[in-house]
Amino acid sequence: MCKSDKIMLWMGGYTGTMYRCPDCGYVGPLVIETTDDIPEEIQKDD
Repeated sequence: MCKSDKIMLWMGGYTGTMYRCPDCGYVGPLVIETTDDIPEEIQKDD
């Protein structure tokens, strides 16, 4: 959500994989990994 690169694996197993962001508190199953730059339209929202 905050575009941080500090996303950590929070838990896994029967519940599936969940990730957590220490910067914004996001907890969820989806993390997008990319080497592309963040588009300007998205950066402006911050």
